[in-house]
Amino acid sequence: MYLSRWISRRRVNKIMYGHQILSIFERISALGIVESQKAFSISWCGKSGDLLRDYGRRGGATARVNPRVVARLRQRLAEAATLLPKDLAEEVREIDAAIVQHVYVADLLGRRSFR
Repeated sequence: MYLSRWISRRRVNKIMYGHQILSIFERISALGIVESQKAFSISWCGKSGDLLRDYGRRGGATARVNPRVVARLRQRLAEAATLLPKDLAEEVREIDAAIVQHVYVADLLGRRSFR
């Protein structure tokens, strides 16, 4: 909760890195909510079916994820949490909390790279 308030107060560039969105996909996939990388890329991220494949390629793990993708993903998670049973909804909220933490880490790394 603290990180979520920190992000909303600051003008944080809400980015993540490729390896972070891949780990989020793996967690969502483990819950059985999404079937494939292509379906995740299209319906959860609002991008082409190749989005996750591109992040899985050489150099893609350190590529920045568009802030709109992060926002769309968090929005879809919030929608899913309202439709799922209580136990799965709690796990989806934990995934959202992990995204907030990833954004925080990406922001710290981004500030350090400009010095």
